[in-house]
Amino acid sequence: MPSDLPSDVHAVLTQLVDAGETAVTSAEFETARQTVSTAETVSRNKLPECDLRAQLLHGCEQVHTALSDHNPDAAAEYLRAMSRRLAAADDEPLST
Repeated sequence: MPSDLPSDVHAVLTQLVDAGETAVTSAEFETARQTVSTAETVSRNKLPECDLRAQLLHGCEQVHTALSDHNPDAAAEYLRAMSRRLAAADDEPLST
């Protein structure tokens, strides 16, 4: 994991994104909204200005939009993409 991404922040974000996807696929949309809102807050407050932060914030916004538009498949796909992006962060430094 890159030294500039604290392991606790990475773990929390990974857990939130995974929980969000589980909630969406279980049709627990309010839980998904709350989980994604928390991931958005953590990303905004704990990540430095970098590509990962921007991508996660964009993903959170798109999940909220997809859920508002009653499109859970799109929401789940955005959450899977966010999960892949977090996994890739294990192997690369944060870039600004």
